[in-house]
Amino acid sequence: MNFEIRIKDINHLALTDVVGIYSRLSWPDSESASSIQKELEKRYIKPIHGPHPPMMLALVWQNGVFVAWVGTRPWPEKFKGEPVTAQTVECFTALEHRRKGLARLGLQALISAGLIDRAEIVATYAAPALHLAQQCGCKQVLLCEANT
Repeated sequence: MNFEIRIKDINHLALTDVVGIYSRLSWPDSESASSIQKELEKRYIKPIHGPHPPMMLALVWQNGVFVAWVGTRPWPEKFKGEPVTAQTVECFTALEHRRKGLARLGLQALISAGLIDRAEIVATYAAPALHLAQQCGCKQVLLCEANT
């Protein structure tokens, strides 16, 4: 198998990346868009003028097909009752490619690129992302409520 990981800022994605994430690599939800869909909408689909904060993404391609992404961004959270800026771990893998370690591959790429510090607090918003961060050696991982 051939794997390729492309690390990009969400503010500088190719159209194929935007379409892939928005249409195939995010949770479909009839009531409200997922966090990543909202981020893509305000940057690309229904652009809102102004600077948008960076979110670094590891885009995972397998045999020429975009199959997963893992992202991180600084996010305000509370840790032991105190406000902190945590680094997030957010991810999605295409259903037919799950349980193959592809999200772990993407997260390891972000760690190797110095975009996630495993010694610092990591915030996650889903149990699978929490386990992923722990498997990749993150020391303090929080499972938080989504407040996007």
